[in-house]
Amino acid sequence: MKIGVVRSFALVVILHAAFVTRSFSQEQKSYDELKSFSKWSIVAGPVLFDKATLSPQYGDLSFDNKPIIGFNAGFEYDFYPEKKWSIITGLILTKEPIYKFRYKIAIEDNYPHYLKDWVDDEKASSIVSFSVPIMIRLNIQVFNRLYVYLLTGLKAKYFPTGEAYFTVTMGNEDRTETREMFGLRLNSPENAFQGSFVIGTGCSYALDKVLLKANFIYVMNFQNTISGEYQFGNLFSSPPTRGYYNLSGNYLGLLFSASLKKGWGKR
Repeated sequence: MKIGVVRSFALVVILHAAFVTRSFSQEQKSYDELKSFSKWSIVAGPVLFDKATLSPQYGDLSFDNKPIIGFNAGFEYDFYPEKKWSIITGLILTKEPIYKFRYKIAIEDNYPHYLKDWVDDEKASSIVSFSVPIMIRLNIQVFNRLYVYLLTGLKAKYFPTGEAYFTVTMGNEDRTETREMFGLRLNSPENAFQGSFVIGTGCSYALDKVLLKANFIYVMNFQNTISGEYQFGNLFSSPPTRGYYNLSGNYLGLLFSASLKKGWGKR
């Protein structure tokens, strides 16, 4: 079933690209000033991933998930940079997050020599994912060298299957006894190829030698990037707690890009 979903998404991307390319190749409004810049651009910028969500199965204990700061980098190719309408693709690298949270082992649940609640912050990231976007861009000139635009489209991502674990083990004062009191068992989807929807806006400014752009985008994945379970157990007072952990991988991004003028550096 998952293979069928991946194939369906790939077909949608191909048909989407074919339709847009054919449509945008037709005659339309042109900004001659932008013809002098390369269709290639370097892209980089920070992103903010949505925090993970918890779905309890039983028990009352929980932990506090936090939004996760990340980074995107790569390159883009604009098929018709001088046109009002265009299609953009490229290759984007993203350091995928796993978790960022604060947990607590209450004083009454811990060994007697702990004189206060045990509180700690944890975060972890996975390997880099590779994404290929296919986006429609509407470009509008507002001043002499200033343009604003809207973006929307799809993105195909390669993120290999993997697992991650986190455990908290507490011990007595003389270290002759230990208890595992909290743990996470997580994994990425079995299908390494995943899809997402992209929407955003931005602006560009044409300098003499370079075209500068700033994009504000939101990426919404069609499935969670990380899923699994959490558990509190072996506590001195509180009963066990168990639940599901899900990280959507959706994020807000502020991406900056630059396209050099054609022939730049040549005499």
